[in-house]
Amino acid sequence: SCHLHLFHGEFATMEALPAPPSINMQSPRVRAAMRVMGIIPSDLEKKEIQEYDGNKNKHLLFEKKRRTLIEQVATLASRGPQERGGSGDMNANFLEEILRKERETMETMARMAKKDIQKTVIKELESRLEFEKGKKKQEENKKRMLQLKKERDDWLKEQQKKADKKREQTREVRERNDRQLQMHCEEIRQQLKEADDRVAKCLADIRQAHDDSIESKQVRGIEARKQKAAFEQMLVHKREDMHDAIEEKHVRKQELLTELLSQRVSNKEKLLQKELECRQRVAEYLANQQASIEDKYDEARVKHKKAQASREEKGLAKTLKFKTDNEKKRKAFVIRYENLIRDREREHEEFRRNWESRSLQRSASETLRPRERPELLRAREDAEHFAALAAENRERLRRAHAHSVDQQIEHLLAVRQRAQALEDQKAEADRTRMVVMRNTAVTKHELKHKVDRFKDVGIEKMLDLLEDVEIEPAAKTRINEILGDLGLPPLGGYSQEEEK
Repeated sequence: SCHLHLFHGEFATMEALPAPPSINMQSPRVRAAMRVMGIIPSDLEKKEIQEYDGNKNKHLLFEKKRRTLIEQVATLASRGPQERGGSGDMNANFLEEILRKERETMETMARMAKKDIQKTVIKELESRLEFEKGKKKQEENKKRMLQLKKERDDWLKEQQKKADKKREQTREVRERNDRQLQMHCEEIRQQLKEADDRVAKCLADIRQAHDDSIESKQVRGIEARKQKAAFEQMLVHKREDMHDAIEEKHVRKQELLTELLSQRVSNKEKLLQKELECRQRVAEYLANQQASIEDKYDEARVKHKKAQASREEKGLAKTLKFKTDNEKKRKAFVIRYENLIRDREREHEEFRRNWESRSLQRSASETLRPRERPELLRAREDAEHFAALAAENRERLRRAHAHSVDQQIEHLLAVRQRAQALEDQKAEADRTRMVVMRNTAVTKHELKHKVDRFKDVGIEKMLDLLEDVEIEPAAKTRINEILGDLGLPPLGGYSQEEEK
């Protein structure tokens, strides 16, 4: 309301009043300011003195009020609407923070997946390098074994030739010795026969006397011949034993080589069996790990579903409670507002009836009693004008209060909508996060599964798989070193200068 302090007899003229600022009634800001203040377009329209029954004082009072209202509307319209808290900026910042965290999480998971792939590839290449080195050593050992076996066979053939030659020489020596011995025996026998004949002729007379002597000499000769034959036979047996020992040693060496060869074959079979068992254990471990991951994923899904159902139940309960409380508060507010409006209308009606009754009484008294003094009449008129102005101000305040209540209700609805939108955005962000995590985990699992699948198919296919993966410089350097040790081209191939 506007309180104007006017002294009786001191009303200014219309020309002395300051000119009101010009406002555009079609401007949205002006219309909004008028709604806030409870002003209608008729309150700002200029009225003539005839509309006030030619009363200049009443016309001047309401003209001042009109110009004051125009100035207040212009001031409020120039100031603009009050700025509330930047809820939109907060929501945008919140969503941007969620998206930034999601991007960081995705980048971290992608980087970890890439590192796992690089570690797996480097480990596989190192194991392949060790396998190639072992294979190369086995080939070298095989070549050295073949060379040693060839040298051994050549040496055995040479020894066999030497043994055959020695055996032939021994046989020839034995036969020559036997022939010589036989010839010597024949010569001795012939000599003895001749000697016996000579002795028989020479000693025929003294045989009896010398029987003992002759018998002893014959015995010693026979013993000497037996000893000589036994010594020669011993030499022959010794040479045969040496030959048998050489053949037995050769047979033992053959058996030892055969046993070493069979032992090497059995060791190779054991190694193959161990490698097969190791592969089976690795396959079982990977299958168990995959089953464990799937079980954990199913448990996480069930857990998130339960959490989502709990959040939905709590949200529904909160929404129902909020609606119930809001409806109760709204009904109480409407009841209070209607009671207030009824009370104000009743007061206004009583004031109007009292005013009309007083006006009738005053008009009747004026006709019946003598005329009052001019200053008392002027004071009564001023009081009537101020009462009319106060009634308009109350009506204007009522409209302003109704507009304020509508604005508060709209603000509450807007706040509720923003809260609901924020909850929806949070739920959408949670769903997006879970989808991103699931997609990242699935991508990582697929890449790891692909790398595990290509482990045993060859390095070329594994390198073809790495063409689509961005590799860190350190890992690329290590992989190129291993490929260089394996004699394979580096990642990306050779440059033109390297090819030249």
